Amino acid sequence: MYSDSEKRVTNIFSKYHAQVSSMMQHQFPNNETKINTMLKYFLGWTDSTGQPTNKPISGKALRPILCVLACDAAGGNVEQVMPAAIPLELIHNFSLIHDDIQDKDELRHNRPTIWALWGNPKALIAGNNLRIIADITMNKLMETGVPTNKCLRVNSILTQACLEMIEGQYLDIKYEGETSLTKQLYLEMISKKTGALITAAINIGVILATENQNKLKAFNDFGKYLGAVFQITDDILGIWGKESKTGKPVGADIIRKKNSLPIILTNSNTTNKNQKIIENIYSKHTISNQDLNEILNIMEQSKTKERCLDLATTYCQKALSSIKNVSIPEESRKDIESIALFLTQRQH
Repeated sequence: MYSDSEKRVTNIFSKYHAQVSSMMQHQFPNNETKINTMLKYFLGWTDSTGQPTNKPISGKALRPILCVLACDAAGGNVEQVMPAAIPLELIHNFSLIHDDIQDKDELRHNRPTIWALWGNPKALIAGNNLRIIADITMNKLMETGVPTNKCLRVNSILTQACLEMIEGQYLDIKYEGETSLTKQLYLEMISKKTGALITAAINIGVILATENQNKLKAFNDFGKYLGAVFQITDDILGIWGKESKTGKPVGADIIRKKNSLPIILTNSNTTNKNQKIIENIYSKHTISNQDLNEILNIMEQSKTKERCLDLATTYCQKALSSIKNVSIPEESRKDIESIALFLTQRQH
């Protein structure tokens, strides 16, 4: 089943990825400022000197693609939704630029990050600039014939999602190093940090297609569950992902003392002695390889990876159940189901 879904997902990304990349490039001012050089480098279009790489954007362009698929599933005009889909990717990348600074990550997609090349102050400004370009792009939605009230509604959804995403990122940083975080607090945090923009992508696509309240409610629920799937899988990869796929070493989130889902589930399914071991390791200034292996062994004993995978599968099933009774063209439903399954089982 996954093989068929994987082929369908590959086709979906092939169909829309280049289009998203091309439209994004057209949103940048023609003047070649240093900020534009940094942003085009980050997006994979140029090298650090500004020379073209002739490549599409880095990453999956998942959020604009979800927006387009949701619009199509709800009976909308896919071409008309693009000006609203592109800002989603711009905002996502704005968050990644700042995320790299906060996490002190020196590499992304196997290339030096903006702050690693140009320093924190310039990277912060570049990220902020990308956020403004997203707003300017969204304003172009009015030029496509979409009613003003819908344009304002969509803009409001995106702004609110951006605010929640930033709040979630703050909570993620706040919780680092803590070992007493509950599963409920974790789920609330990821619903903002990751879920807000994914839910917004789907809601925007549906709103631009229909006024049917049942569809709007169903797809909103679908988006919330799908956002949880994405982050849970991300947390799995943050510890057990292959370095050749993720670009990060095994146990990367433990080394950074992140209080991700695997730590939470381990603490709630292990002995008091093991809880104390994890707490002591997380209280250290630096986590050694021996410390890392000790936590990984405790996780293996507690079947933590299996518990995380089960939770991702549960949320995937909840997402698909949300739209089970909604009238959707068969091919659109298969596309959406394949994306949901892909996000549950992805390796990078």
